[in-house]
Amino acid sequence: MLENSKDYWNNKYWKENINNNKTDFLKDNWMEKYKEIIVDRSLKKAIDLGCGIGQDTKWLIDNDFDVVSCDISDIALSRLKEMIPNSKTMQIDVKKKLPFEHNSIDLINANLSLHYFNLEDTIKIFNEIYRVLRPGGLFIGRMNSDKNEEYVKETTKEIEKNYYYDYGKYYRLFNKEQFDILTKGWNIIILNENVTVRVDRKKALWEFILKK
Repeated sequence: MLENSKDYWNNKYWKENINNNKTDFLKDNWMEKYKEIIVDRSLKKAIDLGCGIGQDTKWLIDNDFDVVSCDISDIALSRLKEMIPNSKTMQIDVKKKLPFEHNSIDLINANLSLHYFNLEDTIKIFNEIYRVLRPGGLFIGRMNSDKNEEYVKETTKEIEKNYYYDYGKYYRLFNKEQFDILTKGWNIIILNENVTVRVDRKKALWEFILKK
């Protein structure tokens, strides 16, 4: 199976989860505590990258952003459109060149959507996000932490350091060393390792706000 391909997200993840409570992440709204940083009058044009069914899209729209919601799964985008009729959606593969002009976007949000790739591809994704952000623009998001020890089981295969495969899913667990590589050239505003609760389970993750 290709790394977290459209087939995986459509025919496995969303097929299993689109109609159950695993899609109810609205109680886990991490952006609210950083609202004073994120909601800036000069930041209007936003991308919700790997938007899923749009929990972050709704928050961004409610805070007056002009948002394009992007995901590889047409199933997720269809549900997002049902839930947020005034949303703008675009189906994209984040591993490919982003279909946006250089220096054209004010804010890009990637909430738990970029910890699925090998390090080489992750670096390329960060560089592509840097390309489309305007100077002074923000890249915000969250990624799984390597403190999630239960993610590595007897059945898990390590593809490269901190990058794993298990039951059809590829995923990366991040530490500070990896962020040091990924954030070269960025101005780090926020980089915190925290624990949240999602679907009644504790989850260790990194929260970041980077400025171009």
